[in-house]
Amino acid sequence: MITGLRPIPPSVELKAPQTAPLLAVDRLKAYYKTQLFGVDREVRAVDDVSLKINRNEIYGLAGESSSGKSSLIKTIAGAIRPPFRVIEGSVRFNFKDGERDIYKLSPQELSAIRWSHLSYIMQGSMSVLNPVRRIKHAFADFALPHVRVKGGDFTRLVERHLKRVHLDPAVLQAYPHELSGGMRQRVTIALATVCSPEFIIADEPTTALDVIVQKGVLSMVREIQQELGSSVLFVTHDMAVHANLTDRLGIMYAGRLVEEGRTRDVFKKPLHPYTAHLISSLPRIGDEAPKKGLEGSPPSLADPPSGCRFHPRCPLAIDICHREAPQMVEILPGHRAACHVAQADPTRVEAVA
Repeated sequence: MITGLRPIPPSVELKAPQTAPLLAVDRLKAYYKTQLFGVDREVRAVDDVSLKINRNEIYGLAGESSSGKSSLIKTIAGAIRPPFRVIEGSVRFNFKDGERDIYKLSPQELSAIRWSHLSYIMQGSMSVLNPVRRIKHAFADFALPHVRVKGGDFTRLVERHLKRVHLDPAVLQAYPHELSGGMRQRVTIALATVCSPEFIIADEPTTALDVIVQKGVLSMVREIQQELGSSVLFVTHDMAVHANLTDRLGIMYAGRLVEEGRTRDVFKKPLHPYTAHLISSLPRIGDEAPKKGLEGSPPSLADPPSGCRFHPRCPLAIDICHREAPQMVEILPGHRAACHVAQADPTRVEAVA
């Protein structure tokens, strides 16, 4: 339920100005390429995506399952393995000590920026924490190589940071199964932020948490982000979470970014029919009207439809949608969308919501 939108508040190259976006993804294509029984197969999981994330903001990424969200954040983090590979495009970070193209770094250079500059809050705390080792060992494994303090000083650093995420330092002596789901998720957030990284990727960090614990985790993410001055790429399919947490919002469908703008603007005036359906599916207090599901299913990324990939499910599709893929263009100030109909008449999309 939406409770109201929050106001919008080393291979070192040339140093970037502080006004430059912290992350710039340009025309990124990343496909799964396999060969089985002599047949080549290509899954276009990330297909020509461009976006920018500014300093000190939370950028949300939404879309249903199989839309390409997880594949996109893997490419941004430089965490890809065959058969997944980057075909073309660039991922450039403007860290305080210089600009880096993540796909021009050596494995050693990439490892050096992990956790200290770029960190990852993974989905599912039990997939991060070793069930047979105490929590203190997780901090030693993840953070110790990236900080300048050792021994007792390192322990005190971790204990101070645990208090930031509202955890008693005693959890360092616990095993993961001895903690609740919410406490384990707070531990994973603490692991990702203890080195004060400039950029944090949060992959569905509230999955499987009840709404009360979820609210606490989201508040903590905002507190940590503001305290560290970091930028956060927050990934979830839950549009209500985006409404209450993120500054700007990108919507993915079938491997492509189809809409992007300030979260307030996207919810107030969606410019893509897919976004309008996502928003209209949210429950609202006093609204007893039945919710209509979106007909059809996402297309196969191994054989996507021609033109706009949403056109087989779109109630507003016109002839050009079947033939030509729409480009992401700025239709309203700071608000982009890839939709032929919206580019001709944005008011037509409002009727879908």
